[in-house]
Amino acid sequence: MKTIVYFVRHAQSDNGHKEEMTRPLTPKGMEDRMLALAYLKDKQVKAVYSSPYLRAVTTVQPLAEHLGLEVVPVDGFRERDTGDITGIDNFAVRQWADKAFAAPGGESIGRVQARVAEALQPLLEKHTGEAFAVGCHGTMLGATVNHFDDSLDYEAFGPYRSLMPWIVEMTFEQGVCTHVNMVDPFNM
Repeated sequence: MKTIVYFVRHAQSDNGHKEEMTRPLTPKGMEDRMLALAYLKDKQVKAVYSSPYLRAVTTVQPLAEHLGLEVVPVDGFRERDTGDITGIDNFAVRQWADKAFAAPGGESIGRVQARVAEALQPLLEKHTGEAFAVGCHGTMLGATVNHFDDSLDYEAFGPYRSLMPWIVEMTFEQGVCTHVNMVDPFNM
């Protein structure tokens, strides 16, 4: 049985708002989140999960409302904690090249991959043969795709870094990812 997970990176957020948990979407982000709804509304989604961060929840909220569902927060889908990157040259490049590398107080890409896989596993079991959506974040999503398909390395992730929202459709069979489809909702 195929289980389909639609990861939805949040729409444009207000980077002037420094508190990660409560950073809202910009007016453009509020408008652009409807692109995710347009793509997903007919995909037979049975549940909507999200990072607990406001920008991720707000992005998938229209989908949940359209389907008569609640957005269920899952801490494992939060963005990675960069830690103190002061004085670290080429931080992002280093993190992707060495998935164990982390700034002081931060998470490595490898740790993010493990955290997401741990959060995802019980949902794959719960929704076997169904589709569900997950509101999430850019680096977290890039790291997740890389975990299941290592062809998405730092260079290949480049075009997706600024894509908000960004949708990745992942198909799982018996817990194994068998297909990854990257969706640019601005070009559907």
